Amino acid sequence: MGSPSSEPGRSSAEGPQHEVTISQGFYLGKFEITQGQWEAVMGTTPWSGKDFVQSNPNHPAVWVSWDDMQEFIGRLNEAAGEELFRLPTEAEWEYAARAGTTTRWSFGDDESQLGDYAWYFANAWDVGEQYAHEVGMKLPSPWGLYDMHGNVWEWCQDWWGTNYYSSSPSVDPIGPATGEARVLRGGGYFNIAQRVRSADRGMGRPSDRPYGGRGARLLRIQ
Repeated sequence: MGSPSSEPGRSSAEGPQHEVTISQGFYLGKFEITQGQWEAVMGTTPWSGKDFVQSNPNHPAVWVSWDDMQEFIGRLNEAAGEELFRLPTEAEWEYAARAGTTTRWSFGDDESQLGDYAWYFANAWDVGEQYAHEVGMKLPSPWGLYDMHGNVWEWCQDWWGTNYYSSSPSVDPIGPATGEARVLRGGGYFNIAQRVRSADRGMGRPSDRPYGGRGARLLRIQ
């Protein structure tokens, strides 16, 4: 996890770079949770009438907080009759995003290729497409996951800790025990290239629904 001190665009919260073991397998959604999926589970459309969003069943569900995601997941688990679903931890998210790589992005270090894999500032916000785009329209990662870089920031399960990497356990880290903000990963359609790197970290208060740039990806336990 994290990035080397030499990586362009790196922030101090991404260090120290360290090895982490994920001891249990898991499934991660190949797409971000869509508006169609959200409406089917929740019966609501919190993005309707909001700025920086297009209403479309195949676009990411946005204008949703971390707390909203817990209600969404609770309904799925109730329907399943067991605790199958949750948000990924930050470690699980980065493990999946890297897909076995140690480069800036899962496809390598060549920024000129980023537009083939991600919706970000240069090919979305800066050209007037100021909204999250339909999932799965860019190339997938080596592990077949789409939009891990860009499109929308994705809520993770963990509390945020600026210096957590200095003291986190090496096996199945789950973030600090308490906090004021939850982790967000992946960057969004309004972020420059350095903010959609595999190691980049973001945060937000769990009740926040500040704009149409935050969504999530669902984890299912094995």
